[in-house]
Amino acid sequence: MSYSGKRVTEYRTELGLLAGLSWRDEDGVFNWRGRVAWAHDFNSDRSVAATFQLLPGASFTVGGAQPAPDAALTTLGLERQWSNGWSAAATLEGEFSSTTRSYSGRASIRHAW
Repeated sequence: MSYSGKRVTEYRTELGLLAGLSWRDEDGVFNWRGRVAWAHDFNSDRSVAATFQLLPGASFTVGGAQPAPDAALTTLGLERQWSNGWSAAATLEGEFSSTTRSYSGRASIRHAW
């Protein structure tokens, strides 16, 4: 079996709104960040041609998972910084389209001296 070589160059654009707010109190600072965006993929072709070398004319195409060309992106981040050097942060991110759902998150605790 042989496969034809294929190189894919993917271009993606994102357009959206990024906002953030900070509040200071006697204990430290509270930060909030949010993002809502639209993403567009220009090339969603994931097919490759294959051929059985010993069987002439037995060529076929294999199609990979094809992502949706448009997706919604969301982010929510919260951070609390205390005056004593400690801070805690959490971020949630999501990408939603007609064919996929992706969720991710992270949290951190930090001390700076």
